[in-house]
Amino acid sequence: MKFKSVIESLATITDLKRVSSAYVIDYRNLQNEEVKNALLKTAPQYYYNENVEKALNSLLLSSNRDERILAPIIIKNLLLHTDDFKSTQKELSDSVIEYEQNTINKSNDFFDNHKAGKQSSFEFFKFVLEAAWEKDGSISVDEKNLLNKIRIKLNITDDERNVLEASIGKFPSLGNNLHTRETIDIVKRKLQSSGLLFCIRDENKINYDVIPEEIASTLKSYFNIEMKHHGFMELLDSKHFRNKAYLKNILDKSGLNINNNLRLDDLKELCLTHINPSILLGGYSSRDGFDTATLSKWCSELHLQTSGQKSELIARVIDFYDNLRKDINLLEDNRIIYFEYFEDLASRNLDQLRSQNIIVKDLECEKYFERATDYIFEELLVQKPLALKGTEHPDGMLSYQEKIIMWDNKSKETEVNLADHIKQFDRYIKNSEKKVPIFLVIGPSFTENSINVAMQYMLENDTIISLVSANELKELAINWNKKYTKGADPFPLGYFKQPGRFNKNLVNI
Repeated sequence: MKFKSVIESLATITDLKRVSSAYVIDYRNLQNEEVKNALLKTAPQYYYNENVEKALNSLLLSSNRDERILAPIIIKNLLLHTDDFKSTQKELSDSVIEYEQNTINKSNDFFDNHKAGKQSSFEFFKFVLEAAWEKDGSISVDEKNLLNKIRIKLNITDDERNVLEASIGKFPSLGNNLHTRETIDIVKRKLQSSGLLFCIRDENKINYDVIPEEIASTLKSYFNIEMKHHGFMELLDSKHFRNKAYLKNILDKSGLNINNNLRLDDLKELCLTHINPSILLGGYSSRDGFDTATLSKWCSELHLQTSGQKSELIARVIDFYDNLRKDINLLEDNRIIYFEYFEDLASRNLDQLRSQNIIVKDLECEKYFERATDYIFEELLVQKPLALKGTEHPDGMLSYQEKIIMWDNKSKETEVNLADHIKQFDRYIKNSEKKVPIFLVIGPSFTENSINVAMQYMLENDTIISLVSANELKELAINWNKKYTKGADPFPLGYFKQPGRFNKNLVNI
C-alpha cells in the first residue's frame, strides 16, 4: 500500500497521533482530519532514506534489548516478506513467537546439521558471545556493535547469530524465554512512533500492521533484501536450478566451504540463506551466472520483455518473483490415520491393524506409533519436535526453555517394565549436551514396579521420568486442542513434571 492509502486507513486517532509523533509538529493539538492532512503533507519525511535509516538504527542500537531483538524480527524477518508488507496484528505477533521458537529449536542441533562449512567460525563466535555475556550478564550497545563487526567478518548471518545466542541460553531473552505478546505490542508501538510501522483497519474491522511501500523500499535496501522469501523459494524451484554444479560453483565463489556430497535441496537451502538472487542469476563477474540468451528466454517464458542488457534481464526476473503472491498449500497429513489407531499401535494389536490396512509388516507398528506421537506434539499440542541426530537417541525431543524434554515410545503387547529400559534411557539423558529435566515413556500401560524405578531415578539423577499411557496422551491432546485457538500459547510442557505415573487430571484444561 502507498503511504497515502495507509494514512487514509489508519485504525484510530491514537494510531494517527502515534505515527504523527515522528515528524508532525504540534500533533497533540490536532483533530482527526487535521492529523491526516498533516501526515500527508509531511509524507516525504517518513520515507526519506536518511530518516528511515536513522529511525531504524535507533531501535537496532537501543539500550532496550527487547527493542534490539524484536524490531529486526518484525521488520526484516517477517513484514518485508509478506504480501503488500502487511499482516493482521495477531498473525504478526504469532509469527514473531514462531520465529523465536524455531530459532531455539535450531540451536539444539545446529552444529551437527549445518552444511555451510563454517564450523570453526561458529565455534569462535559462540566463544566470543559467551565471553561478552559473562562480563555483567548483558550485552551493551557498544558490545553489540563490536559483535556485529566480528559476525560480518566471519560471514555469519543475523539468523545464525540468533541461533548461536540461543545455544547459550540468551535468545530471545535470558533462559531462552519467548517474548510475550504484551512485550511484542510495546515494541510495535515503538516502531509506530518511529514512523516505520502503521496500524490500519479494513472494512471488516480487522486491524493490520503494515509498512507503506515507500518506506519498505528503503528498508529492503538497508537489509539488502532483493526478493521476498517465498518468491526466492519459487525461483530456486524453477527448472533453471536443477544443476548441482551451477549452484555449487556460485556457493564456492561466495567463500563458503561446502561439502561436495550435498544434495540439490541442501544447496538450494544454502543459496536461500547466503546468496542474493542477483548473484545467483548473474554470478560474481561478467563471465559468471546465466548468459544473456538464457535470461532472455526465461523472460519470454514469464511473458516479460526479452530485450536489454544482462543486468536489465536479471532485474526483470527478480521483480517477477519478488511480486509473486504467497500461496499456502495445505497438504494432508497421513499421520492422522496413525493417531486414530494410537492405542492399537501402542499395544501391538496386530490383527486389528492389519484388518484396517494400517500395517503390512509387524515392524511398521513401532514406526507408526512414533509418527503418531510426533503428530500429537506438533499438531495437537503445538510443540514442534526437534530434528534428531545420529543413531543413539530417543524417539523424540522438545525444546523446554534452555533445556530438552525427551520421549521414547514402547510398543508392547504387555505392560512396559521400566527396569528393562532404564539403562537405555540413562544413556540418552547422560549423553545429551543440554540438561534433560523430563523424560517421557509412552506405552500401552506400565508395571507397578516401574513407578518405583522412576522415583528412584529422579532421586539419583534429578531427571523426572513420567510414564504416560497412549490412551492418556491421546485423550489429553484431543481435549486440550479443542480449546486451543490459533496463535495462543502452545501446551505447557511443565505439566509433564510428574514422576512415576502421569495423571492427566492434574492438567488444567
